[in-house]
Amino acid sequence: MNYIEWAQEYYKDAERVMKTIKKYEKILKNTGQANEEKLNSIIASYRYIYYDVLNTAKMLESRAKVNENAA
Repeated sequence: MNYIEWAQEYYKDAERVMKTIKKYEKILKNTGQANEEKLNSIIASYRYIYYDVLNTAKMLESRAKVNENAA
């Protein structure tokens, strides 16, 4: 697998994580304060994962460009 394909897979994973974040944000909006702390914690964890996956995708893209220029 080359870096571009690998990066695309990471972008797809980031989209899936964002869908999960949106799902929990919707639950938080509808449930009120009963589970606010727990849901905010879950959302924060998923956001950390989202940005980690997104940054990995960007790093892979930059590696692809470096390899492309070196060739």
